[in-house]
Amino acid sequence: MRRRTRAALAALATSTVLGLGLTACGPVRTYTFNIATRGRITADVGEFARHVQTTLDDRRGWSLGGSIRFVRTDGPSDFTVWLAAADTVPGFGRPCSSMWSCRQGRNVIINQDRWLGASPSWPYGVETYRHYVVNHEVGHWMGFGHASCPAPWVRAPVMVQQSKGGAAMGTCSFNVWPTPGELGGAGARHRVPVTPTGLLSPDGPFGNLDMAVVTRTTEPDGSPGPPTAVELAGWTVDGDTVAPLTVVVLADGRPIASLPADRERLDVAAAVGYGPSHGFNTTVPVGPDTVQVCVVAVGTGSGPALGQLGCQVVK
Repeated sequence: MRRRTRAALAALATSTVLGLGLTACGPVRTYTFNIATRGRITADVGEFARHVQTTLDDRRGWSLGGSIRFVRTDGPSDFTVWLAAADTVPGFGRPCSSMWSCRQGRNVIINQDRWLGASPSWPYGVETYRHYVVNHEVGHWMGFGHASCPAPWVRAPVMVQQSKGGAAMGTCSFNVWPTPGELGGAGARHRVPVTPTGLLSPDGPFGNLDMAVVTRTTEPDGSPGPPTAVELAGWTVDGDTVAPLTVVVLADGRPIASLPADRERLDVAAAVGYGPSHGFNTTVPVGPDTVQVCVVAVGTGSGPALGQLGCQVVK
């Protein structure tokens, strides 16, 4: 005979949304933007528009945790995000060139060559670079100039010219999202609060182990016996990709299973904005002497390779 005992894992903090550590609040300020193209475009414009919106919506970026809302419109707008063929970029005026993306007045120009192929110095994938270049160029529209590496081995501010690498980067590490200093500066410039995300690294995988269900044997006297299996459910996202991540289950620090976090989670999609396919639910067998089961997410792109989603004592 077996007995199933359910153990709901506590949320990361009180007054949070989906365990993200995000305080539930509405936007204080709204900016509108258009999507436009110039020249011969071979990239998927629909994908471009969705990626731009996802980057601007991300609570780790210029939304400042949800204080600023960016709304796409076909009418009059505060700024325009262009996908431009490389040979047309200089036509926007200085300092634009056919090599890089740029900002000129209310125009945020993304160079199609960079969009499709990142830059020679970028160490991560194209998906990651696309978040970075949108954050960087929109950062200019937000009022920021170029930054320099502030100290050895720290995350480069997003306003550093990371596309060029070399002297522009100094000894900083590549980074996709605005640093706390940049977020604070944006809050001051635009007169809105910055809502903390609660994430240790804005570039690493994050998520939550929502539930653990322990299956045990039953002793002759009716008391719970040793564990035999654990059902685990939760979700995970890495802001560097819209694709599902892999999660690894550890029993007392030893990997015992891995699986894709590709189940539909509409609640996660609504809160985070990276699509619905980021949930997982699996049952793994465990030995009778197992003390603790943990789930970690395997990240991609910049930031930490692993992110712990939660643990459950099963002994």
